[in-house]
Amino acid sequence: MANKRIAYVVNHVAFFVSHRLPLAIGARHSGFGVRLLTGQAGSQEMELVAQAQLQTAGVEHQRAIFSSAGMNPLVELLGVLQLVYFMLRYKPDVVHCASPKGMLYGGIAARLCGVRGLVLAISGMGYAYTQGAGQGRARVFVRRVYGALARFAFHHPNVHVIVQNQDDYQSVIENGLVDAGRVTLIPGSGVDLSLFEGCNSAHKARMILLPARMLKDKGVIEFVEAARQLKDVAPEWRFVLAGAAGYNNPSAIGLAQLQAWQTEGCIEWLGHVDDMTPLFREAAIVCLPSYREGMPKALLEAAAAGCAVVTTDVTGCREAVEPGVTGDLVQARDSGSLAKALLSLIEDEQRQQSYGAKGQERAKAIFSVASVVSQTLNIYDGVLRHE
Repeated sequence: MANKRIAYVVNHVAFFVSHRLPLAIGARHSGFGVRLLTGQAGSQEMELVAQAQLQTAGVEHQRAIFSSAGMNPLVELLGVLQLVYFMLRYKPDVVHCASPKGMLYGGIAARLCGVRGLVLAISGMGYAYTQGAGQGRARVFVRRVYGALARFAFHHPNVHVIVQNQDDYQSVIENGLVDAGRVTLIPGSGVDLSLFEGCNSAHKARMILLPARMLKDKGVIEFVEAARQLKDVAPEWRFVLAGAAGYNNPSAIGLAQLQAWQTEGCIEWLGHVDDMTPLFREAAIVCLPSYREGMPKALLEAAAAGCAVVTTDVTGCREAVEPGVTGDLVQARDSGSLAKALLSLIEDEQRQQSYGAKGQERAKAIFSVASVVSQTLNIYDGVLRHE
């Protein structure tokens, strides 16, 4: 694969650094020239940190005008045309697209440019495919437009699709987007297991951590309501939110609301945290009551760190745990059932430790970043050999 070029297309730099940078480094070590093409930042705070990491890694980057939550048709069209221009100049042999708009716009641009091989990684379907309160018509409209354009991208003559959960695997095939032979299920973007060496589920703090961007769709409101219910019965436990606010997303929770919750005393909000590893090493329980995911990296890191997990029984989240073995599943958008599940774990230290230990075993077996990189490089090799 020497002297080949690959272009990664994602929504923004922060996502690429957190979920795909090890893969790009692995591709470079395998002989690829590497370039990153993105849209605009979702969070300026997260983007600045990620750009510094990108520069340290030596990955070239070009930015188009589209954004994750952008709805202006002219701006979005210009963003696609910019991607076409970038690809025509760079001439990649393979284009690997991830994140909702990165996958859609990058896939369209790759087809228009006649790129030899296209890899589409479904890592969650984004705002349009997350059923939340309000703005239902907007979501349905965006979903329809997205679906129509996605068919054009997926019908590249030499495409391979990566999915992270069984629901998306079935959906891609049943909707006729690609044949089963062109789909590979890889559970998540991988975890650097070396970061969590020495973690012991028996030596954890009384902390329940929600690690996510501050979005309603991540179940932040349900987490806060559950914390309110539990503060009096478990006053020694900390309920901690770790993630950026001010995110460009219709589901974003405002800064004033987060500060009000913190003033109330039911939760602690840490804001964006550059390095989440110490928090995962400390937390006894990690909670992600999300409405939909691909395969949330935060839950894979929680498993690697020996944390018990409570998450929702929805696409992506349900496959990140083994129910009753590494964590518990609850109904989405139900703060009462969430509080009940958390209290059950709080009161059962032995089960906390058992979930954490079993989670570590599972992370070592199937969630290592080395395995993800190896499987993906094999996919690159396959599309390059495809006639």
